[in-house]
Amino acid sequence: MAPYTDEINDLRDKMQTAQKTRDMLTLQSVAMKQRMIYEKAGVSMVGMAILPIVQLPVTLGMFFGVKKLCDFPLEQLKHSGVSFLPDLTLADPTGILPVVSAVAMNIQLTLGARDMVTAPHMAHMINFFRVLSLVGIPLMWNLPSGVLVYVISSITAMSIQSVVLRQPAVRRALGIPIVERKHEIKSASFLESIDYAKKWWENKKKEQEDVIPYDLTPVLSGSPNTLTGRFMKLASCIQIASSQAKVVCYGRLLIHLLN
Repeated sequence: MAPYTDEINDLRDKMQTAQKTRDMLTLQSVAMKQRMIYEKAGVSMVGMAILPIVQLPVTLGMFFGVKKLCDFPLEQLKHSGVSFLPDLTLADPTGILPVVSAVAMNIQLTLGARDMVTAPHMAHMINFFRVLSLVGIPLMWNLPSGVLVYVISSITAMSIQSVVLRQPAVRRALGIPIVERKHEIKSASFLESIDYAKKWWENKKKEQEDVIPYDLTPVLSGSPNTLTGRFMKLASCIQIASSQAKVVCYGRLLIHLLN
């Protein structure tokens, strides 16, 4: 999809504008153009949606399966045969494995970012996951060593796979398009990501304020004063509200009814 990144980003901007103005014709047109781009690139939107759904249960199943074996504990895991990790059912007393896991995650993020879609927010999302990996160190501190060995080995295998699949000879042999450097994601500093998050939050707040009133008293008062009538009046606001505004709207409706 990298060669079509500019077109997809333009369509995304048009879609956001159409959503704000509630222009249904433009939304349908943009959706059709986006579908045509995916077909031209040979990408199945259904496949893209199904793949994470298939991978997630396997990944989580392996993680919790290994953890269950360590918690049980499986007798063989108590004798790893490695001097610096003699018992895989216990947490690493040195604290090295959680740190290595976080480092491995950051390496994989760097390698995997090269093949991600060049969207404006992707570099900031990568920084967000980098922060999560560091925050996760204390959370992984008390995990059994066997679980962390599994995590590190899995991430290492993924990193090796990413490096191998980036080789032009391998890509040509497997029929995978070669991604030009101009299509790769440009890294962003953490300060830039913080500024981006602030602007995103301000835009979302403004969007909610523009789409739906925070003060629902005028909507919920007046005639008709029946409960059904108030719900009908509120529905007109909810229909044009964004998903975030719907949460605010329903919450304030509940407070109003309870009062």
